[in-house]
Amino acid sequence: MKVQRKMCATCIYRKDSPLDIKELERQVADRLGGFRTYRACHHAGTDVCCRGFWDRHKDKFQLGQIAQRLGFVRFVDVDELH
Repeated sequence: MKVQRKMCATCIYRKDSPLDIKELERQVADRLGGFRTYRACHHAGTDVCCRGFWDRHKDKFQLGQIAQRLGFVRFVDVDELH
């Protein structure tokens, strides 16, 4: 599982973000209080987990839990919008 090494400059999880995080999280939430999947980093494409999402929720979605247990988390530096 690929996870951004650090938050991008415009990460939705930055403290100064004007976006409604709760609404954005509802888009990937499940009905049990966790998440169906991760929030993709908007600078890296769909196959890289957002670092802000990872820091807050890595234990709240199955892929994140499994990847951590098996040692399959790989931190990457991908920025397609630099």
